[in-house]
Amino acid sequence: MNIIWLQATSLIYIILLIIVYFSKKRLKTKENQIYEKLLFANFIGLIIEISCMFSATMIDAKIPLRHYILTKGLLIYYLGFIFMYSYYVFLISKNNLTIKKIDSYLKKVKKICLVLFIITSVIICKLPIKFFDDGVSMYSYGKSVDFLRFVFIISMVVWIVALVKNYKHIKTKKYTPIILFILLAGVGGYVQSVYPGLLLTTAIETFIVFLMYFTIENPDLKVVNELLRNKELVERQMEDKSRFLFEISQDIKTPTKNILGITKNFDKLDNDIDKKDAVRLISSNANDLLFKLNNVLDISSMDANKIKIKEEYYDTTMFFKTIESMTQNAIGNKNIKLKFEINSNVPQRLNGDDVKFKQILMSVLLNSVENTENGFINVNIGSIVKYDVARLVIKIEDSGVGMSLYKINSILDDNMELTLDEISKLNKLDMDLKATIKVIKLLGGSINIKSKKDEGTTFMIVLDQKCDIEQSSDFMKNVEKYSSDIFGRKRVLLVNNDKDENFKISNILGEYNIDLNITMTGKDCIDRVNNGEFYNLIIIDDELNGISALQTLNELNKNKKFKTPVIVMLKKDKEHFKRYYIDDGFKDTIQKENIEEEIKEKINKHL
Repeated sequence: MNIIWLQATSLIYIILLIIVYFSKKRLKTKENQIYEKLLFANFIGLIIEISCMFSATMIDAKIPLRHYILTKGLLIYYLGFIFMYSYYVFLISKNNLTIKKIDSYLKKVKKICLVLFIITSVIICKLPIKFFDDGVSMYSYGKSVDFLRFVFIISMVVWIVALVKNYKHIKTKKYTPIILFILLAGVGGYVQSVYPGLLLTTAIETFIVFLMYFTIENPDLKVVNELLRNKELVERQMEDKSRFLFEISQDIKTPTKNILGITKNFDKLDNDIDKKDAVRLISSNANDLLFKLNNVLDISSMDANKIKIKEEYYDTTMFFKTIESMTQNAIGNKNIKLKFEINSNVPQRLNGDDVKFKQILMSVLLNSVENTENGFINVNIGSIVKYDVARLVIKIEDSGVGMSLYKINSILDDNMELTLDEISKLNKLDMDLKATIKVIKLLGGSINIKSKKDEGTTFMIVLDQKCDIEQSSDFMKNVEKYSSDIFGRKRVLLVNNDKDENFKISNILGEYNIDLNITMTGKDCIDRVNNGEFYNLIIIDDELNGISALQTLNELNKNKKFKTPVIVMLKKDKEHFKRYYIDDGFKDTIQKENIEEEIKEKINKHL
C-alpha cells in the first residue's frame, strides 16, 4: 500500500492555499489566471490520486474498472498539469514583449498546448496499462505510463531551453519554481524507479504551486510598493524644498546687507560721481534680490514640474552691462580678454523674463570662464526685428578646452523636462548646460553648440522677446540695411523639416557671408515670398511633409515677381530623376549623401 500521508498533507496545504489566495481580490493578469488554473488542477489531481490509493486497497484478485478509469484519469491530470505549466513558462519567458504582441503570442501557445493535450490524452487512453500488486505495494506501468514519462521529459527539455534563452533573467524569483520543478522531478523520477509504489509527482507539484504563490505578481505587495515609492518621492520633494528655502534665505541676506550698508553711508558722500556709483550698486543689488525672490515664488510650481514665465519690460543696455560686469568679476585674475559687443539693431526696451534670460547667459558665460584659462571670450549680441518681436541672436565664443562631439550630442539630445533637482537649483546663476538648454526651450528659444577639443567652443543662442511696435518699424529698416546694404550678405532660404540636416547645412554655410533663413514647411516658404521677403536662393528638400517640393515651386511661380532660383535636395537613389526636376523648373539639384561638397559647389555657382 502507498504511503497516503504525503498526499493527505499536500491536499490540506492546497486547500489552505486556495482559501488564502481567493480571500482577497486580485488583478486579472495572465500570470494570475494561469496560477488559479494550476491551483485547481493540483487540487483535483490530489483527489484523484487519493481515490486511486483507496481504490487499490479494495482490490482482491481482479482489477476493477473503477481503478482502471481512476488511473487513466490520473495520467491525464499529469498531462494537463504539464501543459498548463509549459504555458506558464512561455508566459514569463516573454514578459519583455508589448501587450499587443504578448497577447498574440500567448494565443498561439495556448492553441498549441490545447491541441497537444487533446492528442496526448487520446494516446494515453488508447495505450494499454498494467498493474503490479505483490500484497505490499501496488503501482501501474506499461506503454501508457512510458508515453507519459516521454512527454514529461520533452516538456522539461523545452523548459530548459526557455531558461537558457533567458539566462540573463534566471536570477529573478519567477524562475525559481521552474528550476526546482526540474530538479525535484529528476530526484522524484529516480526515487520512483527504486520504489515504484511511492507516488511523489503530485506532492512535488503541490510544493511548486505553493512556492509560486510567493513569486507571482502579488497585487497587494504591488500596492504597498507603490505607496512606499510615493512616500519616498514626497519626502524627497519636501527635503528639496527645505534645502532650497534655506539656501535662498542665506543668499537674500547678502544683497540686503549691501543695500542697507550703502544707504546708511549715502548722506556722507560729497560728490555726484560717488553718489551715482552708490545708486548703481543699490540698483545692482536690488536686481539681484529681485532675482532670488522671483525664484522663491516659483517654488509653488515645483510639484507640477512647471516654471512660471514672467513678462516685464527691461532696459537692454543696463541688462547687458550687468551681464558684462558679472562675467568680468567671474574672470577675476585669469588671463582672459572679455569682448562684449551690442549691435545697434538691438532695441533699447524689450519685454520678457529677464531673470531667466540672465540665468541662461550667465550659465553659458560662467561655463566658458570655467573652461578657459588663457585666451578670450567674445560676446556678440544682435537682433532681427519684425513687427513687435525682436529675435535676439547671441553668439558666445571662447578659446577654452572645448568639448567632444559625443558630449555636445549628449547635452543637446536631452529632451526630458526639468527634474525636481534642477528646478530646486533655479536660483543659481551657474546651472549646468543641460538644465540651461531646458530653460532656453522653456522660453521658446534655441541653442547651437560648435566646439573642437583644445580649440574652443561657440554657443549660438536665439531667443524672441517682445518690443514696442514703434521701435520695431524703425529697427526693421535698420535690419534690412544691416543685412543687405552694409554687409552685402546674400539671403538664402532653406526649406527642410529634418533638424539634423538643417544644423549640418547651417554649419556649412557658416563659412560664407550668407544670411541663412530656415523654415520647415513649403506653405511658410510660399507665405514669406508672397509677403515680400526677398531671397537670392531657395534650397528645398524633396521629402517635405505636407506640400511637396514641386507643389511649392508651382505655387511660387504663380507670383509674377518671383525670379529666385530654386534648388531641390535629393537622395542618391533619386539621382536618375534629376533631369525631370530640371524640366519641372528647378534650377539645380543637391545630392544629400555628398551634401557638403554639393552645397559649396551650388553656392559658388548660383550666388
